[in-house]
Amino acid sequence: MGMVVLLMGLVFASVYIYRYFFLAQLARDNFFHCGVFYEDSLSSQVRARVELEEDVKIYLGDNYERINVPVPQFGGGDPADIIHDFQRGLTAYHDISLDKCYVIELNTTIVLPPRNFWELLMNVKRGTYLPQTYIIQEEMVVTEHVSDKESLGSFISHLCNGKDTYRLRRRATRRRINKRGAKNCNAIRHFENTFVVETLICGVV
Repeated sequence: MGMVVLLMGLVFASVYIYRYFFLAQLARDNFFHCGVFYEDSLSSQVRARVELEEDVKIYLGDNYERINVPVPQFGGGDPADIIHDFQRGLTAYHDISLDKCYVIELNTTIVLPPRNFWELLMNVKRGTYLPQTYIIQEEMVVTEHVSDKESLGSFISHLCNGKDTYRLRRRATRRRINKRGAKNCNAIRHFENTFVVETLICGVV
């Protein structure tokens, strides 16, 4: 009986340690506060070195990423919450300034999958990779209102709950946006690869 009690105690102690220490460490390893310096070649003729900050949560088991971009210190974009759902193949942008959601097919040529992005950010955390990078631009256009948010999956529907939600499509041809054209677009700058992306959402409703 003494051995049984001892073994039971070891089992419960192991479960306790796993739940409160290992899982807590795993949660910390899946959350990142990122800061990346990049050359801002889009905002002005003179290239300026700017820092972009964001918070990233990577859910390896559910195969999605959630990014929070706070109010930029140096302008150049709106604060936003972004979800990349690799199960559904969708990306959702919640423009916090407008309090509206925009959904588009996931661009896997730009967005790193959760495991790859996690490895990149872990290397940054360890100091083995220090990102100093550049910026690229992508342009999207609002197409239609989304009424059935449940079809977008649980992660995106939760993000967009209670918000006007619209579909986006990418411009067929890339073009440099001038200042006049940019007035009709809202910009969100974010980091989910080895470079910074400025997502322009044009024709905002």
